[in-house]
Amino acid sequence: MTVIVTMLALALAQAGSMDTEAGGYVEIDLRARLSDVGAGPWYAPVGIQAGAERMNAIVGGSFRGQGDGWVTEFGGLLRTNAGSQVSDLQGLSDRSAINPVALEMNQASIEVWDVGFQGLDIRAGHQLVQWGVGDQFNPTNNLNSDDLEDPLRFGMQLPNAMLRADYSLGPTWTLSGVLVPLFRPASLPATSAIGTAFTDRIPVVEDSVRRDLQAAQSLARDGMNTPTIVSETHLRMPGATSDNVQWMVRAGGAVGMQDVALSWYTGRSDIPQPVRNYTTREDTPLCHPVRSNDCIAGYLLTEAELAYPRMHVAGLNAAGEANLLGFLGAEPLGWRLEAAWVMPQRLTIAVENAELALSEGLIQPAGEFDYGLNGERPTVVEEKPFAKWTLGLDYTIGKGVYVNAQWVHGLADEFGAGDFIQPGFITRGGDADWEIRRLRIGDYLVVGSDINLGGPTLRLFSLLDLTGYQTERAQESNDDWKVTQHSPFSSKGFSSVLFPELMFNSGNALRLSIGAVVLLGDEHTKFGDPAAGGNLAFVRATQDL
Repeated sequence: MTVIVTMLALALAQAGSMDTEAGGYVEIDLRARLSDVGAGPWYAPVGIQAGAERMNAIVGGSFRGQGDGWVTEFGGLLRTNAGSQVSDLQGLSDRSAINPVALEMNQASIEVWDVGFQGLDIRAGHQLVQWGVGDQFNPTNNLNSDDLEDPLRFGMQLPNAMLRADYSLGPTWTLSGVLVPLFRPASLPATSAIGTAFTDRIPVVEDSVRRDLQAAQSLARDGMNTPTIVSETHLRMPGATSDNVQWMVRAGGAVGMQDVALSWYTGRSDIPQPVRNYTTREDTPLCHPVRSNDCIAGYLLTEAELAYPRMHVAGLNAAGEANLLGFLGAEPLGWRLEAAWVMPQRLTIAVENAELALSEGLIQPAGEFDYGLNGERPTVVEEKPFAKWTLGLDYTIGKGVYVNAQWVHGLADEFGAGDFIQPGFITRGGDADWEIRRLRIGDYLVVGSDINLGGPTLRLFSLLDLTGYQTERAQESNDDWKVTQHSPFSSKGFSSVLFPELMFNSGNALRLSIGAVVLLGDEHTKFGDPAAGGNLAFVRATQDL
């Protein structure tokens, strides 16, 4: 804070003359969910109904002021949402609940140039620092957490309070460093909580422990009529201590006609991982409202606790153009590579319970599950390095068609060792004698195109999961499991996203767009998962001011 105040004083002291630039916009954003999205059994259903998903009116703006040796920037928006957040009679007297309005500050920073000596620039405040060259898929952009709340704005990140320094090493190279005092987690879609319905997706790496937990859960559900339900989730947030300060250094410049940068990040993953389950029993017999013979004897209620694992990330960014067919008069082919070598902290999980009366004469004493690992707890994230990358090409055909293709190895929510280079799997569904699983780090083909239709522009975007899945089924011996592979083009292995959008520009700063997000695949797949949110249709109108 002292640094920010000092820089503000320096800027104001030089504010005798200031060049300013300001802009704003108004946007209407209407969404509809095309079908119900549900999961979970009848006694613990979760999901979202079809219908209006959001009806937002947004007013946004930005300001930039530049003086002699300094610049300051502000930007943000106000968002109103139709409907209300009232849940009880008392809430009807709370105007903010009846008429919810959200304020988002996306930029509030001051930059001073040539601080102390020539070539050293310092920027402090609420800001974004995005150095990756990938298009929306950026495994080296770890300073700002991912903003995943809105699927239509995929690739966005959340600003945070930062101190950034850039030093010019010459005409083309720059050395940069950033400190982030306070950790900020990623924002998640509203439908992400649906994932808690899938209690069979046990995140343990060790096969023997995971299968024992599956068997115990199956016995409680089918043998004792007491199914498991996730009742609460809690987050272990990193404290505001020096040990939790994130930092990153980067050296970037040009090699010939290509841009190259190397980076190192120390901090945490912004996606939480499970670190503790605590189970109690609720003796509440319940029967289905229609099928009176379909009953349960009670619940095993599990509280889940999640934490953010530490990690180091070494990054490489490179981008440029290759004029492969220049002799034919063709346009240059754009290329970009963004690669991250992630070195995670090992993370374990504690599976604990209160005393559980599972049936007459069968008591599970209070304590921790017997993992059979010689005193070790089971692993959720291994301390093995793994790679994530984006390799992309783009090309313009004539004046009317732009094409972009990318090989994405690892999405933002995928973490931990396990890919086609070094196998390691996560469970997407299972029971006592079977599981369906996939690699922890997936591979995706991303193809997009903007087609000029002589007025409107048609944008076509698709994302295909190339990872594949496998079913593991127990044989006569529990140590003998048969593995059946499901290719990404099979019924059990296919998963994809389609995102068509038709955009109109009226020429008077008014932009209109209409489109849809279509998610395809079975429930166990990446995009067919109910937690992914289901299919949406949208209409947006934006007027620049």
